[in-house]
Amino acid sequence: MLTRFNITTDMTEPNPALIIIILHYGDIADTRACLASLRPDFPADWQILLIDNGTGTGAATTLHAEFPLIETITLVDNQGWAGGNNVGIAWAQSKRARAVCLLNNDTLAPPTALHAMLDTLDQCGPCLLHPAIDFGDPTEGIQLDPAQDPANHPHPDHPNLYPVDYAYGACLMIPLTIFDSIGVFDERFFLQLEETDFFLRAKTHAIPSLCLNAARIIHFESRSFGARMTPKKLYYIARNKLLLWEKHDRSLRGLSQVLRQLYWQAAKQSATPLRWLISQQPGARAMRAGLIDYSLRRFGSAPGGHNF
Repeated sequence: MLTRFNITTDMTEPNPALIIIILHYGDIADTRACLASLRPDFPADWQILLIDNGTGTGAATTLHAEFPLIETITLVDNQGWAGGNNVGIAWAQSKRARAVCLLNNDTLAPPTALHAMLDTLDQCGPCLLHPAIDFGDPTEGIQLDPAQDPANHPHPDHPNLYPVDYAYGACLMIPLTIFDSIGVFDERFFLQLEETDFFLRAKTHAIPSLCLNAARIIHFESRSFGARMTPKKLYYIARNKLLLWEKHDRSLRGLSQVLRQLYWQAAKQSATPLRWLISQQPGARAMRAGLIDYSLRRFGSAPGGHNF
């Protein structure tokens, strides 16, 4: 990643306590609102890095004029969630930051929530740390808060900190030392399940994933896709579930489970369970394309020839 942007390190600069990495893609109004939510009481030793993920709209220049304290990088091509965040991580490493917060541009994140997370990170050591997340539409309730389930129990030394068996990329705080241990995101995923792959790699190094339910943000989910479950999203789910199995399981039982999950997901896109094999409905076509591209070892961004 360093070779792409000729990133250099200024050893005279103080180490930032936190660098917030925001990928811009989709509606600039969402990114503008996200940046505005961070402004009150923003600490001097934090930095915001905005990455225009190949939109070709000049959004980084526009937003920098409105928020002069942010740093910006403009990518020529869309590198996906994995590749775009890897660029930001390399930039944070060049600044010798203590931690990064990967923050979706369709979120509202008050600095008080990120303060609480950073304080907790200092207390509990290397981990993947999430806030609790409320949906942007109040009628949809809560997206992430393990305290809502009585079966979940908090960390014995921290009543608001809950172990979780996943990683969620809408807001994820990570000490930079973890990237030194397990590497950055696998760019073959491009979108969907890249944070799951990262979580599973962290788990093999005994790095826990935690949720601090005393810190809360708001998430307007999947705005960059345009909806919760679009054909493009279905394409990446189909292809990347198989890649995830390949990297972390490789058992016949695991493959059978993945194929059953994909079968029923695909069946939802057509009138009958088997019709998706020939259906011209966009979701069904997208899932078939994902399965074919996995078999052909086509990873990264979906090929331009796909018509979802």
